Amino acid sequence: MNRKPWSLVRIATLSALALLPAGVRADTQLTLASVSGSAGEDVTVYGTISHTGAGTANLNAEDFTLGSSHFVEGQVVDFFNNAPFFLTGDSDSGLIALFSFAIAPGTAGGIYAGNSLEILGGPGIFDQNILAAANFSVDVKSGTVPEPGSLALLFVGLGLAILAASKRRLRPRFPAIV
Repeated sequence: MNRKPWSLVRIATLSALALLPAGVRADTQLTLASVSGSAGEDVTVYGTISHTGAGTANLNAEDFTLGSSHFVEGQVVDFFNNAPFFLTGDSDSGLIALFSFAIAPGTAGGIYAGNSLEILGGPGIFDQNILAAANFSVDVKSGTVPEPGSLALLFVGLGLAILAASKRRLRPRFPAIV
């Protein structure tokens, strides 16, 4: 019989998984809302963290990856301000702000994939295991559409300018000599 010896990586991986109760790793989910914004705007990523297992899942941190150089200045402050410290069986965080970032000015419109978010924690208050993860895309809107009130004001101003110009043309240049 020719068996391959267990590598240290396999043993370490299995040991780490064994330390984290199966209920905690399998029963915590992350659902993200759609993410969109325009160039030059700050964008906040919202989502819901839910735990359907019997144990307690401590939510200790988050880690995110922004897949485009057009996204800058990511902030995790939202997570620490909004996420509960822990979730017990069959509970969720509700829709909360998880983190924010800026879309750089001049970013072309389109859908940017390759972004991810991980929620870290575990049964212990200092655990940093990946409890849940989600990938997301950012829909960058191209150009801005003016509000209807702004367009109406523009057309009223343009109409008044045309009216003033036409009245000026109708006036005689020199007064008549009597």
